[in-house]
Order: sequence, then structure tokens, then C-alpha cells
Amino acid sequence: MTGTEGRVTYRGSSGSVTLYWNNPFVGGNDYGATPGGAYILTKVQGPKVGSNVNATYVVDRRKEPEPAPAPEPEPEADAADEAAPAQARPLAERPEEPGRSSHVPKGTGQVTVVSPKDWLVDIAWQAVNSIEWSPLVLEITENRHGSQSGAACPGMLPTFPGVKEKGKCQRPHEARAAAREAKYTAALERLKKEGMEETLARVKARDESNMNPNDFHSWCGDFVSWVFWKAWVLRGSPEDKISRAELGKFLNREAINGEWKFGQNLNMVEAYAKGLPLEVFHQNQQAKGTPTGLLVWHPPGDGYAPRPRDIFMADRKAGGHISIVASCEPEAFYAPSDKQRQRPHYRFMTLDGKSFDFRDDDGEAGWNEALANLSPEERKKIQLPQGRWQGVAQNKRSTDGKKDPLRGFIDTSKLREALGYR
Repeated sequence: MTGTEGRVTYRGSSGSVTLYWNNPFVGGNDYGATPGGAYILTKVQGPKVGSNVNATYVVDRRKEPEPAPAPEPEPEADAADEAAPAQARPLAERPEEPGRSSHVPKGTGQVTVVSPKDWLVDIAWQAVNSIEWSPLVLEITENRHGSQSGAACPGMLPTFPGVKEKGKCQRPHEARAAAREAKYTAALERLKKEGMEETLARVKARDESNMNPNDFHSWCGDFVSWVFWKAWVLRGSPEDKISRAELGKFLNREAINGEWKFGQNLNMVEAYAKGLPLEVFHQNQQAKGTPTGLLVWHPPGDGYAPRPRDIFMADRKAGGHISIVASCEPEAFYAPSDKQRQRPHYRFMTLDGKSFDFRDDDGEAGWNEALANLSPEERKKIQLPQGRWQGVAQNKRSTDGKKDPLRGFIDTSKLREALGYR
């Protein structure tokens, strides 16, 4: 009852290619590949369900362009650009063509080729365990950054079309850090004098002293909005089946709307899916609306079975949670009290944008807290993270779950069709 997941890397004289697979005991199967050097990936195919499956990966060599007669020497500026792979690749002003050229930036400076049909799930894994300030994380958060929890400002921010903050950072990080440290020290001493145990006092003091709200406002919401925005960027459709204006009604992206609105990552998506103006939704989230757009809301108890690439929303004390459905079991189950079998429940998997730094509001320990408990010998064997880690977690869920209780599903089938993805 474990399934199998792994990677294998083949290296040749012209580069390498890493194959990935995931065949879980429960849920759908995933496949992927990352080529490097002169190799390109032309096909990844395998059954979405089933055990002991066979998957096909087709790798080819990149075709070299015909030599041009007497080429002019490259300008020095271009050569300098190529020497800095840490910078995220600027997005094209027009959508890139899907297929072999569809890609996302990676911190190594390489690109990952993805299937245009499976992109909405495949792309999620490229953000797994990305350390703060990597080009991908800065793209997902549209260059919102800070300098806390041991992190250091990248100094020079990547340029993304539509994003205002770029170039050399002008924020007073050092002054903010000094003020935050002084506030943390004062809060810690006060809490210890009040009799609070030191470990709990440190957690409480850290929460009280967070004076820089610009690190990662809503990583789960940033991640979901980025996935669908990036799908629009890469859609490669000759006709514009979905306009920037329509996308801006439910995606809180500076690159689309010209600004990022604090606290609206989840609200904009839910209001649009319910067919409510945002102003009405703020006044009454339970108001009745008429969904007429590209997203359709399904409240708990209506029997909706989520499909891969739908949106899952949950209730949390800290203001809610949002993620993307990765797979769903086809057969429903029923609570013992449901004798008439009127309220079907489903088990499903989600891809969740998650901060891995410290313990969250639900008591789940993050990377830093777990690493802090290692022995000195164990700590020497691994590279300890610096700063706040942002990544993507895969979670098993059910519609009757007590942790992150279901707030509602959002059917994204119309949006996916407009984007050209299944």
C-alpha cells in the first residue's frame, strides 16, 4: 500500500535527461521529464490510472540550425545576459507557442519542456522546494520579496512584463530588520517573564514581531493564480478565446490588472465562480449569484466530484486556503449516518502552495522547525535552508475531511477549454 515514485537520470556525451514517474496506491499516475544539453523531449505518455503500468518517453536530439554565412559578432550586452542564468527569462510580450518550446524557468538556468495538454498539473512540480529568491519563486510572487527569517534580498530583481517592481531593490531592508529584531527581543523577554515556556515564547514573539508584510502575502493563492496565468501566457492559440480583461476578473495578478491587491487572492476567484460582483461578495459571501463566466462554484454537499485541474477551497482560521486538484477517486463513499446515500463524498489529491518555514496555524511543522531538532552530526550531512522556503505539497484529502474542511470546489472546465488545455 505504498505505490512508487522516483526519478532516473541518463547522461550522454551531449547532455542528460531525467525521467520522473509517480504511481501512487491511491490516485492518478503522473509522468514527466527534464532534458538538458542537446536533448529534447518529444513525447511523454502513460496511463493515468492502473498499477504495473508502462510509460513511454521519447527523447531526440535538438536539430542544429543551418550555419549562417559570415555572421556578425554578438553584441557584448547579449553575451553578458547569457552569462547570468540566475535571472529569470523575461516573458514574451505575446504568448509562446506550446509544445517543444513551452517551458518554465528553473533556478539552474535550464528550461523544462512540458506537454501542452498536461501543463496545468506538470508545471506545478517545477515549484517544489524552490528556495526563496529563486527566479521561479519571484515570478510566482511577481517580485514581491523581503528580507526576513534569515533570507537576503536578491538585490537585482528579474523583469516581468506588467510587474512594477524590477531592477535594483530600493527597500530599506536593514532598517526594517533592525526594528523587527528589537521588537522580537522585547516580546520574547516579556513572554518569558510572564511564565511562558521558551519554545512557545519564541513562536509567539516571532508572530508579534513580523514587521515586513511584503515577503509572501498568500503563497497558496499566488501559486494557483500563477498556474492559470502562466497557462494563458503559453496558450499559443491563434484566436484569443480568453481576454486579459476576463482573466483579470478572477486572477489577482499585477501582470494582468496593473496592481496586486492585498487579501484578494481567494476572494476574487470565489466571487467570480459564484457569479457575484466583488463588492457584493465582500458584504455577503453567501449571497446568491448566477455563474456566467469561465468558473463555476460547487458548495459542499451538492455531490460534485472534482476533476484534475479544478480548484479546491478550504476554510482555515487564518483566512482560507486554495489549491489545485491533481486527481480524484471515481467511486464515492458515504458516511455511516447517511442511510439513504444522499450525500456522496470523494477522496482526492491536491497540489498546494505551502510555506515550509515554521509551524503553521494548524500545528503542522515546517522544514526549519524539523531541522532545528536534528543532532549536530545530522545537521552536518545536509545543507540547511536559509530564509523562508516556498514550495508545493501534495496532499490527500476527502470531502468530509476535518483538517482544511471543504469550502467548495470550482469547476474550471470552461477556463481550461478557453486556454486550450484539457
